[in-house]
Amino acid sequence: MSTPISQSDDLLRWHEAQRLFAAGQSDAAAAIYRQLFHNRQLAPAAHLQLSLLAGTKRRYRDAVDEAMAAFETRIAEPDLLQGLARRLAYLGESQAMLTCASDPSILRGSNVPVLAELGRMLANAYFPDDALQLLEGARARGFRNPTLDYLIGLCRMYAGDDEVAERELESSLRGNPDSVPALRALTRLRRRPGDGDGCVERLQAVLGRIGKEHADAPMLLYALFAELDRRDEIEPAWQVLAEGMRLRRSQVRYDSAAEQALFDYLGALKPAPTRGHVDDGPRPVFIVGMPRSGTTLLERILGNHPEVADAGELRDLVRQLRWMCDLGGASHLDLPLAQRAEAIDFAELGRRYLAHTQWRARGRAVYTDKMPPNFLNVSYIARALPQARILHMVRGPMDTCFSNLKEWFAGAYPHSYDQTEMADHYRRYRTLMAHWRALYPGRILDVRYDELVTEPEKVVREVLAFCDLPWHEGMTAIEERTGTVATASAAQVREPIHQRFLEQWRRYENHLGPLRERLGALAY
Repeated sequence: MSTPISQSDDLLRWHEAQRLFAAGQSDAAAAIYRQLFHNRQLAPAAHLQLSLLAGTKRRYRDAVDEAMAAFETRIAEPDLLQGLARRLAYLGESQAMLTCASDPSILRGSNVPVLAELGRMLANAYFPDDALQLLEGARARGFRNPTLDYLIGLCRMYAGDDEVAERELESSLRGNPDSVPALRALTRLRRRPGDGDGCVERLQAVLGRIGKEHADAPMLLYALFAELDRRDEIEPAWQVLAEGMRLRRSQVRYDSAAEQALFDYLGALKPAPTRGHVDDGPRPVFIVGMPRSGTTLLERILGNHPEVADAGELRDLVRQLRWMCDLGGASHLDLPLAQRAEAIDFAELGRRYLAHTQWRARGRAVYTDKMPPNFLNVSYIARALPQARILHMVRGPMDTCFSNLKEWFAGAYPHSYDQTEMADHYRRYRTLMAHWRALYPGRILDVRYDELVTEPEKVVREVLAFCDLPWHEGMTAIEERTGTVATASAAQVREPIHQRFLEQWRRYENHLGPLRERLGALAY
């Protein structure tokens, strides 16, 4: 990261601090960085370096606070803003990251690669509209490569502009014919399969060229499964999926015993008197459950209400829980975090969560947080946010598990690539949700997927009553909605509500013996 020219003495101090930082003398470097806070040009970079130092010492709260101090003192210098945006994204400070990446100096600046890189960052953070402004700005200024075309295509797909998305993805593939992410994105556009369209052959040809040892081979096999499944070629599709699951499982780390320990700990929690935080601002509605259980469909319907903003899958609850516990880590709950969480001030957790998410309401009274694994965090939601509503999406066990098994996930849900592990995870989830219902009566509404797709208006009226919202005509006409959907269900929730996915698992019933056996009485 380049540093603006400043007063000579301060610049010498900066270089000395950087030398000490590189040499591992962190305390000495930190002391000098703090001497630079008075310098308007060097202060944000000094705070940013202190954030990095705090991270190396596992002081998560200090790492976040110093990054936010860098944000508050930022100057319009593209290299600084890029480094700061990257750090804020890593720490889960989404609004501040978006502000840095969208700074007018980025669009006006001469560093076009920075423009493109920040566009990529926003696309990966599921801000497709903002990403497009940067990505297309970089293209307009002469920056072109297959990755840029792919990212623009992906953002157009999230926006529901399938025709443009397909054109951009094909452009990416002309530059890099073996780009598996671009090929997979094409399969997610849900084009109607036709004889002679060449999609299956194209995927098979790429697989032949890159080989099954390639890191992207599992993703390619999942894309090939999707194409064969659409053509009702059940046996070839299953063989491809089984191989994809096997290869993907070898790539991910999954500790079933550690997961069981976390669920056991949560399942032993007892009700405790606590005072959460209530304010007059927009209030959250959490949509929880298993992935691929209809959570996106429910959010899409609720987003049709004039008082509801659909904010998507937010990681803020766990991020703020980590800040409260001063414990760094991934944006999902683990046992050390759960154990430390019992000593926190839940009202403060509620305040921090709202401060980090209410901006997403976009002036509306209610906003949805549709992060499925928040079913693990029901106790924290209930204690920190008394005004929050929790909607639990429930889908048939076999349909839910199979829908997870046939989806390639990027860095999430490592249990979903093996039938037995998938079944074990599902049984733990069911047991934990039963515990939460008993612990927090009246705080959770179960919403059944089969009822939602067969009697949508009846179910939606019940959901609205639970959320203290009036009925609004036309809410179930999700096919008429515009806007972005950045999940694996992006294409299907732009269609009218349908029942095609009920008992979809039965198409592959003959191959799901291990799943059925492990689910036992839940194998329906």
